[in-house]
Amino acid sequence: MATTILNSFPHTAAAAMEFSHIPKPLRVCFSYAAYAKNLIHHLQYSNIPVEAGLTEAEFSAVESSFNFTFPPDLRSILQEGLPVGPGFPNWRFSSKQQLHILTHLPILGICKEVSRNCQFWIESWGDRPDDFDRAVKVAEKFLQNAPILVPIYRHFYIPSTPSVSGNPVFYVRGGDVRLWSFDIAGFFQKGEFCSARLSNLFAAPAWAATLARKIELWTEMADRGVSAAARVETGGWWSGDLGGCLEEVFWRLREGGWKMEDVKEMMMIDGCDEMNHEDDISGGPLDRECVEWRVRALSDRLLGAGWSTEDVVESLGYSGDFLENGVTDGDSCFDFNHTKSCDDQKPNKNNPFTFQFIRV
Repeated sequence: MATTILNSFPHTAAAAMEFSHIPKPLRVCFSYAAYAKNLIHHLQYSNIPVEAGLTEAEFSAVESSFNFTFPPDLRSILQEGLPVGPGFPNWRFSSKQQLHILTHLPILGICKEVSRNCQFWIESWGDRPDDFDRAVKVAEKFLQNAPILVPIYRHFYIPSTPSVSGNPVFYVRGGDVRLWSFDIAGFFQKGEFCSARLSNLFAAPAWAATLARKIELWTEMADRGVSAAARVETGGWWSGDLGGCLEEVFWRLREGGWKMEDVKEMMMIDGCDEMNHEDDISGGPLDRECVEWRVRALSDRLLGAGWSTEDVVESLGYSGDFLENGVTDGDSCFDFNHTKSCDDQKPNKNNPFTFQFIRV
């Protein structure tokens, strides 16, 4: 009867067939328990071995042995099922020695990087000791006092403290520390396990974090890694004695909130090309005339964008008192004298220029 009715109305039949091919919406979980159950189901569907969840006795044994507490969201997942595929820590059957290595691997890797790289250091640790062994001991002391990172999968960890749901997930391998996701739900949405991406199978939960919580030490280390990686991007843009100084100006603007493309537009301009009749600005050392033109053009762009004189001077790293001489905002540009090196003016934060404003 139903078939007869649909055949009598071809448009209705076509619509019904089209509707039948619409994919079902991905399920959205509103509780940790529902999410954990859904996640374990999809891990099993992706051919990842999953054993029975950890019992309260097993949780207590692990936490007392390694002096940390599983954060509630990870605990909820491991209660539902214990993934034991390649890369996942086996909290039930791995030996204490194996689990000890897993939980201490981030500290060991970072200390190794400190021992061989004199540039690897965190600002909050204070001045780096000249002696490498002493530097490692200082770093290790801070790392031991930081929140313990609980392994989730391979080099991905979640902080054990604060003992609340929603802690971010970090990627830690040697000295490479990155913020990977805002929370554990974001990690499983981004990750690929056995060539399966779980985000294609089910949606992120309604409670998924949209901002990363700051974690003592680890957030700072992740920020340091982002900054170091980003600075590599400008390698070779400037050369010669003044290259490092222009690099510093560039990153003062970037860290002040300017987008990469905006700062590039301001600094990677064609003024020197016109003067030198060259297209390659990094082919040789920048002479004084070229740098002077660039700094003047940069200051003019910033002033034209609404920056005050004080803001422009501060962004270029100059902390002199010439602003008290009655210079006002307006159409101004920089004049400067180049000093020998960036170390000649330590009170001025390694600024290689002596600036003064001139009215135009």
